[in-house]
Parts: sequence; structure tokens; C-alpha cells
Amino acid sequence: MIEFLNSGKHQRLSPGGHFARPREGGFRDTPPDDQGTLVAEIENGRPWRDAVDERYARAKPWLHRIIVDPRRTAFFDQLLPAGGGLALDIGSGWGQIARPLAAHRPVVALEPVAERMAFIRAAARQDGVESNLYFVEADYLDTTFATRFSVITAIGVLEWSGAFQQDTDPQARQNAFLLKTRRELAPDGALIIGIENRLGLKYLLGCPDDHLGVPDIALHHADLARVRWKNASGQALQSFTYSLAELAAMLRTAGFTRLAFFGAFPDYKLPDVIVPLDDGGRLVNELLLKGPPAPEHNGYNGDPLSAVFQEELGSLYRSLAEDGIAHHFVPSFFVRASQDHRPDSSHVAIGSR
Repeated sequence: MIEFLNSGKHQRLSPGGHFARPREGGFRDTPPDDQGTLVAEIENGRPWRDAVDERYARAKPWLHRIIVDPRRTAFFDQLLPAGGGLALDIGSGWGQIARPLAAHRPVVALEPVAERMAFIRAAARQDGVESNLYFVEADYLDTTFATRFSVITAIGVLEWSGAFQQDTDPQARQNAFLLKTRRELAPDGALIIGIENRLGLKYLLGCPDDHLGVPDIALHHADLARVRWKNASGQALQSFTYSLAELAAMLRTAGFTRLAFFGAFPDYKLPDVIVPLDDGGRLVNELLLKGPPAPEHNGYNGDPLSAVFQEELGSLYRSLAEDGIAHHFVPSFFVRASQDHRPDSSHVAIGSR
């Protein structure tokens, strides 16, 4: 049983239970009607992987990989804390994290978009993990959990946590998001983040941003990025990523005292290589002296980058690694953030040191 408040009302949910307070806005990578038709096929008995393969493998290959590629859970072994305590997966999307995690521990799948939650529930039923999941169809910042979590996963979520609303500054909402996760962790719990690096080398070389789909905007400091996006689109910028130092500072401000950063190649979405960034980034700098550990791609649509672009990446990675600073320019981060509850300890493990 989990307990939480949503819109001022107390809620209790049993394993396999579903609470629904969806919102109209939210991240979508396919039209609602399309996903609704897909869910109907699954509920009528078609294996969900077969249905996804037929619908997206050729028509939307990047989306297909995002849904089905097993590398989505490649971070489990290196970042998840040991044990089988209750997990919260924020922004569960297609359930790529929540369903595999539910094979090992109870999980709250929190997803505010109705048709996405419908897919998660249908696929979880087929996977045989429905009874180990709680389905909360709501906005995280509108939901206050009384239950505490051993692990909270926010994979590709922090950058969007300030978006799809007009009432609050998006960066203020990002800070509120981090503070809320810290408060809702158990004393020895950990927050796991997957996010692009604002200063990823491929972005500095002109690769389009994964969220805006255009280059030379999101890589800038937030003040300039806001102006550039407003001039280009006429809209306010709502999605923000951060450098290693910026993200570390945000997490410390939210009350996290133990930070472990990892570099993900080619990105956190489909990582081939995950390297700790502690000890001043020594391991990743040694790795990058030999060149990129995996070919990189356009994170907006999955297209491979040209051979010339890859060659330039390798050359510059080597130069940065020779100076011992390449860890600041990896394409994506995984972060494990927790609190040190020993009264006399101020230990912080962070790749920027």
C-alpha cells in the first residue's frame, strides 16, 4: 500500500492499483490516437513487442529503439542501490524502466499522459509484473507522497520537469522537483538521474539539441538560451540541461550531499559505455585518449553522425583528455544522488573534483 496527496485529497493505492488524474499537456512522441490504437491491440491479446515492431520499426525507427532496446536499463547494475525496497519511476513514458525494475522490486510508475499510462499497464500485464506495480497517472509536482522510496529514477525527466505549464518559471520548477525528490526518499535512498550534458562536445560542434531539434541554443547559459529560443521560435524556453558543475550545484542546493556522476556514451538513452567521473574524471579521460568509446548520434532523431563529424569528435576528445578536462564534455550524465546521514560527515563524491 502506498499513500499520497493529490490536489489536496488523500489517496491509498494497493499493488496493481491505478490512480488517474491525467493532464492535457505532457511529453508525447506519438499522437494520442495512434498510441490508443496500439493499446487496444495489446489489450486484445497481441504481444506488445510485436505490435510495437510492426507499427514503429520502419516508420519511426528512433522511437522504436527508445521503446524496445534493452540498453534502456543498462544503468541498473552500476547505479541502482542494493536491495529490493520500493522504487518510484517518475515520467515512466512507455514503461521502459518501471516494468523491468518491477521484476525485482515494487515500483510506482508515475506518468501524467493518459495514453502512455494505458500502454504501461497493458504491457505490464503481459510481462507478468502488474501486481508489483502501482500506477499513478498524475503530475509529480501535484502529488505529495507520504510513502518514502528506496530509489527514485528520473531518466530523461529533469530537463522536462519545468515544461508544459505557464504558471512558474521552468528552472524554478526544476529546483522544486529536485527538492521534492530528496524529501520523498528514505534516509538511505538514492535519486538516479539520466540527462544530456549542456556542454556535450557534439553540441559544441553543432549537433542539434535533443529537445529543441536545433543547434546553438540549448548549449548556452540559460540566460542566453532563453533569448535565442524566443527569437527563433517566438516561444519561451521550457527545457533546460546543465553542465556537470551546474547540475552538481543544483543537487547540493536541494540537500543532496553525496553525488556520484557517470559519463554515458553515446548517451543516457541507449548507453553502450557508462564510466564513473570520480577522481577528477581520470577513467574517462584515459578512455578518451583513445577516441570516443562509441559512435555518437543525433539525439533528436537517432540519425548517425557523419564520419567526418566522428573524426572531429575523436580528435577534440583526445585534446581535452590530454588536458584532463574531457569529463566536462561527455554527451550525457547519469547521476546517483543521496544524503549522508552520519552527523560528522560531509563526504561528497563528484566527478568535478
